[in-house]
Amino acid sequence: MATEITMPQMGFDMTEGVIANWLKAEGDTVKKGDAIAEIETDKTTIQIEAFSGGVLSKIIAPAGAKVPVGNVIGVILAPGESAPSAPAAATPAPAVSSVAPAAKSVEAPPEPLAARPINNATVNATPVAHRMADELGIDLSQIKGSGPDGQVNKGDVEAYTPATPAAAPAQAAGRILASPNAKKVAQERGVDLRQLKGSGPEGRIVRADVEAAAVTRPAQPVKVEAPAQPAAPAVSAQPVAPAVTARPVVAAPVAAAAQPVAPVTTGSNRRTLTRIRQTIAQRMVQSKTTVPHFYITVAVEMDASLKLREQINEALKPENIKVSVNDLIVRATALALKRFPNLNASFAGDAIELRDHVHIGVAVALPSGLVTVTVRDADAKSLKQIAVEMGGLATRVRDGKSQPGDMGGQTFTISNLGMYGVESFAAIVNPPDAGILAVGAAIPTPVVRDGQVVVRNIMHITLSGDHRVTDGAEGAQFTNEVKRILENPWGLVL
Repeated sequence: MATEITMPQMGFDMTEGVIANWLKAEGDTVKKGDAIAEIETDKTTIQIEAFSGGVLSKIIAPAGAKVPVGNVIGVILAPGESAPSAPAAATPAPAVSSVAPAAKSVEAPPEPLAARPINNATVNATPVAHRMADELGIDLSQIKGSGPDGQVNKGDVEAYTPATPAAAPAQAAGRILASPNAKKVAQERGVDLRQLKGSGPEGRIVRADVEAAAVTRPAQPVKVEAPAQPAAPAVSAQPVAPAVTARPVVAAPVAAAAQPVAPVTTGSNRRTLTRIRQTIAQRMVQSKTTVPHFYITVAVEMDASLKLREQINEALKPENIKVSVNDLIVRATALALKRFPNLNASFAGDAIELRDHVHIGVAVALPSGLVTVTVRDADAKSLKQIAVEMGGLATRVRDGKSQPGDMGGQTFTISNLGMYGVESFAAIVNPPDAGILAVGAAIPTPVVRDGQVVVRNIMHITLSGDHRVTDGAEGAQFTNEVKRILENPWGLVL
């Protein structure tokens, strides 16, 4: 039986991916579990594996193609099986968008939708449902929620079918439904989004749609450079010389004032943002402009934790497993979150959404930017399990071989810069989390104990919290609970 290879969804906010490279060619024999292709997402590059053995009979999406999540990119056939013609021919169309043949359906949206403003802020819905509705231009008040107390969740938004025709959502409520990348590329290349038909969810215009449209209009982007020419006449037209020549004392500054004409942009180097850097920019701006941050820093005496770590690593030597300081922090944070569930929550409009699990996101630095891998159910795992899992997560993401489930879905995040010698810093909350813990280095520091000056390894941890979900007093209790656990570390292994 034919097995379809589809574009995987690596995170709740992923809508499309790029085929970075095919590791197998058409006609190659593949076994179940073989890596067959590399997929580039907004955050990283992953390898997808074959779910069944057979022959890779058809590559539908070539290397470099942008494909929406769930679309078929290839077909695997059992040995001796003939390729079905219908499915292969039906799937490429959504992956490559085109200019709509006529603009009349876009320019004339139904009056009721255009006239009715959308106000989703007051609707009881999960953060993911709010984000999806805002991106798709959907009025949450028109959806019946299936969650507790009628709360609208992601599934409700996905299942919602508006009463308007399929082409209408892109212009609903007078706005064009397009991804941030699509809008940016359209502005750079002079493409009118109103003339495009989106291939994304609910008719959303994605970057691939804009790029496909730009190919059909090669002459338009050239006109964007024209506005730069008036700059020179504007500078030369200023009557600077007559005003200054009346005062010989300032003759030297006149020569300096004439110089700004030369440094136009000859020494600049414009570098296009990578997909991961675009995602970081978008999410960090969203966080700092919508989340009211507060910050709390405490000093943790790490000597007992460091000594316990040495003992644990000595015991784990035969298994070639090493527990890191970060593993201790992950475990301590997970245990503290069980006592302070508001820090393991998210803001949901008119409610606080408490999470059932403790999934700790850990920031990992890559040359292309920062990504977050997720240790799921960290409160229920031993230090040994956390160490093994974190080692695998970090290695896979650095090698570009991340798997589904490695990233996304975190309920709280840790950002550790201690390995860079950083003593203290404040991180930006990673939506939809209610907080993020910034961790510095454990540095030998003179402190006073029992009236005596002694040297202790002091590590500063800083909580950045979402003031809509929690407050300073609770944040202080939480950070001090993390401090207590690390300073009395046997609780990490009991």
